Formats: sequence, C-alpha cells, structure tokens
Amino acid sequence: MNASTLVGIAGIVIIMLVAHDAIRTTLSASNSGPLTKRLTSTLWFMLLLLHRRGRGHAILAAAGVWITISLIAFWMLMAWLGWFLLFCSDPQAVVNATSKTTADLVERAYYAGYTLTTLGYGDYVPGNNHWRIVPGLAAANGFFLFTAAITYILNVVANVTQKRQLALAMTALGQTPHQMLETTADDGAFTTLASQLQQVQSSIGTVGQQHLAFPILHYYHGETGDKALPLAMTRLYQTLALVCFACPGLDTSTRSQLLIAQRNLDRFLETLSTDFIQPSRHMPDIPDLDAYAQLPGVQKSATEMQEHLASLDHQRLLLAYVRKDGWEWQDVWKTPTT
Repeated sequence: MNASTLVGIAGIVIIMLVAHDAIRTTLSASNSGPLTKRLTSTLWFMLLLLHRRGRGHAILAAAGVWITISLIAFWMLMAWLGWFLLFCSDPQAVVNATSKTTADLVERAYYAGYTLTTLGYGDYVPGNNHWRIVPGLAAANGFFLFTAAITYILNVVANVTQKRQLALAMTALGQTPHQMLETTADDGAFTTLASQLQQVQSSIGTVGQQHLAFPILHYYHGETGDKALPLAMTRLYQTLALVCFACPGLDTSTRSQLLIAQRNLDRFLETLSTDFIQPSRHMPDIPDLDAYAQLPGVQKSATEMQEHLASLDHQRLLLAYVRKDGWEWQDVWKTPTT
C-alpha cells in the first residue's frame, strides 16, 4: 500500500469520524459524539482553571457561546482536512480547469474548501471521470454540516433560555434552603412550597431532557447566583429533603406533591451522571442547621437533619455538579452578597 493510498484512507476516516460525531451530537437526542465530548470537556476544564485563578464569573459566562462556535469550527476544519487529504491521494483528483495542469497542495486545499462550502467557482475540476462524483459528495457533506450546525445552534439558544428561566423560578422561592423553607412554611403546612413546585415540575423534566439531548447546555454558565441552575437545583434538593424528613406532620396531599418534585429532581440528576459529571469521592460538608430546627413544623434536631442530609447518595453528585459549574458548596447555603 503506497503513501497516496494511505493519505486517501486517512482522509476518508476523518470525514467519516466528523460526520458520525455531528450526527450523534445533533440528532441522537441522547448524547454527544466522541469528538464533541472530548473537545467541549477539555475547553471547559481549561476555562474552569482560569476561573479559579481569578475572581468573578465573566469567563465562564461567555464560555458557552465560544465553546459552541469552537465546536462548529472544529467540524468544518476537520471535514476540510479530510477532503483535502482525499484530494491529495491522486495527482488527477484536482487539475486546473483551463490548462489541465495538476493542482499543488495549496490549490487542492482551496478546491476542498470551496467545494465543501458549495461555492463551486469552477477554476479547478476533477482530472478524470473517476473523480467527478467526489466533489458532489463533498458538497453534500458540507451542506449537511452547515444545516446541522445552524439547527443545533438555534435549539441550544432556545434551551438556554428555558434553563435560565427555571433557575430564576427556583431562586424566587429563596436564595438559600433556609429562605426557601422560611418563605413557604405556612406555619408548618408548607402548602405554598407544594403549590409553587407544581409550576416548575414540568420544567425540571423538560430541562433535564434538554441537557440529555444537548449536553453542551452544561457549559452555558449563569454569571450570577440567581441564574445558576446547579445552585438552584441543589438548594431545592436540600429543601425538599429537609421538609420530607423533618416535618412528619405534613398533610398527605402536600407530602405527595413534595415527593413527586423530589423524584423529578432525582431524574434530572440521573441525566447528569450519564454524560456530564461523576459523583465526588467525598460527601460535602453539611453546615450547622440550628436555625432550621427553629422553623415551623420542623420536629427533628439540627444533628438529626445533618445526619440525614449526609446520608443521601445524591449529595456527592450535587457537589460535583456545583463545582463543575464554577461554584462552591458554600454558595448553596449562604446568601449571595451580589
């Protein structure tokens, strides 16, 4: 097998890998392609390192847009490289349309680029009949990638809006678990909490499926705590766990509604563990809960509530979720200063 054949095979492999990755990412509705997963996670990891060296969340707030743009550019550049290598595998693959002289490497790269973008200038053409069908395949490949990319971006933008709306709706209940419990206590009945959760339960399920279909949504970071879905989800999880454990006098209907909301949160967390994060190796620290023990309807001690929260397996996943989004566990429990 000569060098030209190997170059052609390498080009075909790259083209197929990029096509598979784009199809898996944009159409599977369940996961990212292998190249997309590696690229986006690497970029996010580097941005997280920069974020933790400085202050504020401006870098991460801009990350989602630039990671999306980088992904689209990566698909196009890799497809361009693949077709370029394929057109380099045979001297007669590309020739000058007028003089019929063999194209050099720069001209082949130019030809691969404008064919992929379906521009079709016509100054370079296939050198024989064996290569006439290949530019058509390249143009179809380019058209598919551009169409898939545009559709993907539009879906991501719409889903980012829903993600932030859900975070704001949860934060409206309170900016800490204590605030959530205090503002919805109703003298220990917690009917307000149950009724408010009815309005966001469907959104929790929808946003969970959107994160499964478009994992890149994880990298759209809320610059402020009220727009940060990981913080809002984690606060609500603590709130529901505390109410269901520490308030045995809840009305049956209210308890049922809270348990349904808790199961919805569990399902959302399960989507995280399938693609985005792995649970932390250690349990997060549960702060002092003396103030929680004084709330209406609470019939457990601060120590009992601490032990209960520390026994929940999802806490390790929530810790990883919060930290991977650029926040700290303490941000869940303290009132933001900004």
